[in-house]
Amino acid sequence: MRSFFKERNHSAGYARDRMKLLLISERIDCSPQMIKMLRNDMIHTVRKYLTIDEENVKIQITQEPAVLHAYIPVINKKDR
Repeated sequence: MRSFFKERNHSAGYARDRMKLLLISERIDCSPQMIKMLRNDMIHTVRKYLTIDEENVKIQITQEPAVLHAYIPVINKKDR
């Protein structure tokens, strides 16, 4: 029974985060698709120099002031 409620809390959290992202993206006139493209471009650029955990990359935009936060877990640097 406890795991059932835990799943619902995660779903509510994800829904809340998606709603915040939509509201912020509207405020700065940046569509969710553009944010996704930005995330992909950042991953592509960082991958040139570092091995990263792509599944756990998180991009967040805060509203006041509008700031882009990127959480990109690094596994190790690439030898060039």
